[in-house]
Amino acid sequence: MSIAADSQAPVLLTGHHLIIEGQEIPIEHRRMPLKDVLLDPDNPRIKHVVRRAAKDGKIGQAELRKLILEQPGVDDTFTSIRDNGGIQEAIYVRSDGRIIEGNCRAASYMKLHGIKQSDPRWQTIPAVMVPNITERQVAVLQGRYHVKGRIKWRAYEKIGHMHHMHTNLGMDAKAIALALGMKEPAVIRDLKAYEVMTEKLLPKMNGSGGLEKWSFVQELFKRKELAAYRAKPENIDEFVTMVVDKKLKQGTDVRKLEKVIKHASALKTLKKTGIDAAMTIVGKADPTADSKTFQKLKEATTILQHLQGQELERLKEDKPQQLLKELHTAIKAAAKAAGVKLQ
Repeated sequence: MSIAADSQAPVLLTGHHLIIEGQEIPIEHRRMPLKDVLLDPDNPRIKHVVRRAAKDGKIGQAELRKLILEQPGVDDTFTSIRDNGGIQEAIYVRSDGRIIEGNCRAASYMKLHGIKQSDPRWQTIPAVMVPNITERQVAVLQGRYHVKGRIKWRAYEKIGHMHHMHTNLGMDAKAIALALGMKEPAVIRDLKAYEVMTEKLLPKMNGSGGLEKWSFVQELFKRKELAAYRAKPENIDEFVTMVVDKKLKQGTDVRKLEKVIKHASALKTLKKTGIDAAMTIVGKADPTADSKTFQKLKEATTILQHLQGQELERLKEDKPQQLLKELHTAIKAAAKAAGVKLQ
């Protein structure tokens, strides 16, 4: 049974060994009594919500189970396990019963056991016991499942796991990329974005969550056109303030920032009023900046200016000529309606 189809992947599961980054780790397949299984509050998927819910930094198993069951998508996991009569893929646990991989599946089992304690299906759970495993190996295993695997965590959780690998486990970007099957530049970019999100944006959200703002920060670091802008710390602070103050309404608005920062008055309007008003100012200087109609008009003009070869020859045919005539008629009509005099 293999975790990854790629035989060169850093994580593979054989009959009696788990192979992580080329190292064989002995394992034991068993059915564990549910009472011996411990949910892991440090699991990257729930670490953020646990931190907010924990009292004095501690959280009990009952409260932890409730938090896990409330996470997006866990309802579907619960329903699938209930209807199937069990799980299709075993959980992974340390020798003390702490879960390495499979918190959601185990929490679903616990809920089903609570509903019908006499049902033998929910008294034990299929598990892969990993008696000796390092924290780095745990991180690689979880990452292959949920960062690049088929059961993906949400975007912020995935990058948070990479940050844990980098900051707490001392793995550099190259090692993380190799372990997770990613490209090194993407890892470097995402780690920088995570730091801005965690250290600058979330603290300003005044307890209102803020994870939904991840797409804004991710767009800022994805856009090559904004490299010079984000290189200045003061611009990062400016950006965070605009996101928190809702001057940028959605993540895709960040794509417009490149055009706005080229116009001092537009940038000033963005910080004071918002992206829509700023784009109106930009549009006065460049009508294609805020209008798909004018973008297409410019594209059509460029195409006609460079028309040659086979396409130019085809204009001698009736059908292509008709298209050109219709365009000419439409241009004259639009010019007349707008009071534009054509030469």
